[in-house]
Amino acid sequence: MRGEVSGDLLLIGEVTDVRGTKVKVKVYSQANEASVFYHGELVRGVSVGGYLRLPCGYDDVIGVVEGDYQQESRAVASKGADGREAPGSYLERYVDVSVFGSFSSGRFNRGIEVLPLVRSKAYLLSPKQLAAVNSPVEATGAGFRVGELVGHDGVDVRLPFNALFASHIGIFGNTGSGKSNTLCRLFTDCLGQRAGCGSSKFVFIDFNGEYTAKAVLCHDKEVYGPSTRTGAGAKIPVPPGFFFDVDMWAMLAKATEKTQRPFLKRCIRKAGAILEMSDPGAYLRGMVRKLLEDYCGCGPAFDEQREDLVRLFSLVPGVDVGSLERAIDSIEVYQKYNNALHKRDSGKLLYSPADVPEVFSDLCYESMDYSSLASDRPALLEFIARYRFIEAVRSHTITREHIAPLIQRYSAELREASKLYEPCISGFKSDVSVISLLNVNLEQKKIVPLVVAKTLYQFQKERGQNERGSSAHLVIDEAHNVLSYSSQRESENWRDYRLETFEEIVKEGRKFGMYLTVCSQRPADISPTILSQMHNYFIHRLVNDEDLRAISKAVSFIDSANASMIPVLPQGCCIVSGTATTYPVRVQVDVLELEKQPMSFDRDLAKAWGVG
Repeated sequence: MRGEVSGDLLLIGEVTDVRGTKVKVKVYSQANEASVFYHGELVRGVSVGGYLRLPCGYDDVIGVVEGDYQQESRAVASKGADGREAPGSYLERYVDVSVFGSFSSGRFNRGIEVLPLVRSKAYLLSPKQLAAVNSPVEATGAGFRVGELVGHDGVDVRLPFNALFASHIGIFGNTGSGKSNTLCRLFTDCLGQRAGCGSSKFVFIDFNGEYTAKAVLCHDKEVYGPSTRTGAGAKIPVPPGFFFDVDMWAMLAKATEKTQRPFLKRCIRKAGAILEMSDPGAYLRGMVRKLLEDYCGCGPAFDEQREDLVRLFSLVPGVDVGSLERAIDSIEVYQKYNNALHKRDSGKLLYSPADVPEVFSDLCYESMDYSSLASDRPALLEFIARYRFIEAVRSHTITREHIAPLIQRYSAELREASKLYEPCISGFKSDVSVISLLNVNLEQKKIVPLVVAKTLYQFQKERGQNERGSSAHLVIDEAHNVLSYSSQRESENWRDYRLETFEEIVKEGRKFGMYLTVCSQRPADISPTILSQMHNYFIHRLVNDEDLRAISKAVSFIDSANASMIPVLPQGCCIVSGTATTYPVRVQVDVLELEKQPMSFDRDLAKAWGVG
């Protein structure tokens, strides 16, 4: 690579000071042009952010210009009338250079093994050398074009597939900075260039429906768009055991540790045991018969639980709530006969279990469709919870006030979940799936990404140990919605549970082939643990002081010169830093074709309004 330079066309100065990796270079007066022609190509002149080559023996040390200034230099200019030499003064230009790698044996290597010497010459890099420094694909395998090196027209930046996609990626930038285009560009090229996904799964969490159009990302993706308002739309596939995860449902239902959680755990286990029976419907019918028989001698309890019974039986498919209420209202407590239950129209009293069929004849409990109830997991779980609540309150083994709030919260979460998830063994059918949360309410928007992340991580964890070529890639746009550690909308336990799940993925997921990509306009809101564990960063314009501080703390390998550029980056320009690059580099990301762009473009109001 060094032998490529012939003559002094790219020579710009010499080293005057070396202090560790910080080098001071004096720029020759004839090297102050903005650009230089080299072998028919235009090479950018010396400027902040540019690159210099500093020969040292058989190697060439490479550095980036971080500062540009001039200093006054004293030198002999002329002799005075008395014959003495009079000192004259003039200004010389200097640049501060931070070295970060070297060319050795025609190959660029990141890291420092040698340092330049004082009086070493300094050269500009040719376009071919620039490409080798900023596109480290020769040593690491195939790569793809991300964009152009800012300030160097025609110099492509190509990143290696393995170093980029076998990593956690963070894409950050204010609204309108171009981060959505960058996210879409990366994965559009990735999915477009692959010969096949093989054993890889790509799942995109899309909060605003930006990636659902047919041409966005790829044509063969599967789109899931459930709705909490109508219950319509394709539901998200989850494992068969999803509804029986005690830890998660205890968190969702905000169950207290001492009283409510044990009760909920028993209910969930009971429902699971029923599903494993040969005839769940017949067993449920027997449970209901037993529940009604136990009202013998407990007339006042029936009076108190009328509403509970209506809610219980209304869960059975096909039951008419109006008829159900009338059937329960036809039964009253007969105080003259030791508060026994009494059927108003027939006068039949409930003295023993044998009287149940006649006293509760209008309820038609024997002919209810318990088989359909057993096949509907959310309905079955709510049924069992309400059944055991009625049973326990009647026997005075629990206090109504302690468990009733849990039942309401648990029932509400189950009903929301029934609109969003569908248990199945096969999981996501397509290798590329987009989950649109456009029609999902705010509370569930925080829960769905957690459910998907847990499901995908567990799936990949099980197969990743045996299938070495497999991987799972979870991409979350607007990630501050789910990875915030300062959210006040939820309980502290639930927030900790959610963050711990994602933190485990970023810390341990790489071992199993599970990779996380987050895109956000507020990096300061994201958990510092997650932010600092990203392997590669694409940093667009950020102007908020808190966001800038969060980036400076998390991204340890970004230099001060590039960090100072973050607030003034133009649209589409970003600083790429991490394991896929040799040094933080400013890249102008290619804009996707209109039909492939996510639905996040700026509105042309002047054209719409007919002004300007």
